[in-house]
Amino acid sequence: MPAAAYGASRATLWTGVSVLITDTAGRVLLERVTYRTTRLLPGGGVDTKESPTRAAAREVLEELGIHLPIRRALAVDWVPSTTPGFDPAACFPGEIIYVYDGGTWDSEQIAAIRPRHGEIEGVDFVDPADLPALMAPGNARRALAALHARDIDGAVVLEDGYPSTPPPPAV
Repeated sequence: MPAAAYGASRATLWTGVSVLITDTAGRVLLERVTYRTTRLLPGGGVDTKESPTRAAAREVLEELGIHLPIRRALAVDWVPSTTPGFDPAACFPGEIIYVYDGGTWDSEQIAAIRPRHGEIEGVDFVDPADLPALMAPGNARRALAALHARDIDGAVVLEDGYPSTPPPPAV
């Protein structure tokens, strides 16, 4: 296959990042943002020519005012183009979201948070059981899967927040 045809055949997807941060009680940091009614983990889009790991560190700095070394991925999630909630004008093609471990923060680290004015209304640490009520369904599934992945050796692969399973063999 010629290079141009091969390139045209590849999927076009957005790339995003989220960072899972907990407190010493095991509660998850969620942001209240100005542009959604549901809450989010810190994170955002990966810029052109930026690695997902660098994007995660940049987003935590931009949104929370914290320099955070990003070392471990917890989950990789494929979000389908049919996911509700996207403005049709954005022509959402689907997305791959990397979820990184932001660690367990103590009271000193939490006190240093400086939410980005105009975008982040505030942050709260919430019990994991409350995530489905506060987040969009796929975001809650992804956050819970990433939280679970902290206890296993290796990242989890997800599809729309659900654990990925291999397709049945072709007949």
